Amino acid sequence: MEKIFSELYKDLHGTALIKTDPLKNFLFNSKAHLLISFYIASQIDQKSTLEDVCYNISSKIISRSTVQSILKIGVAIGFFEKQLNEKDKREKYYKVTVDAKKVLENWAKNQHKVFSDINQLNLK
Repeated sequence: MEKIFSELYKDLHGTALIKTDPLKNFLFNSKAHLLISFYIASQIDQKSTLEDVCYNISSKIISRSTVQSILKIGVAIGFFEKQLNEKDKREKYYKVTVDAKKVLENWAKNQHKVFSDINQLNLK
């Protein structure tokens, strides 16, 4: 198990130190960034409104103003794109961009690889 924890540590710590990928830096900036990003990515068409995000992530964890700020920064760096709801012009969707989706998928694949090692340890 130490090897797996070591791999997780290296991945998370290394991501925090490497400043070359702004999308990856955004994703791992804080727990709030992760929660918002994975919540939106888990929705149909990988998009959600501010109201949906605020409703589904407890205000005890992330305040509404923090959610708004993170979404605004995410749009500015290209992690999210803002889309107008054609049915209700007052509502805007925040959608994961193609590049951000690649970052999320690569991270998930790396975690799958790390955690698949647990099965190998259990077989020994």
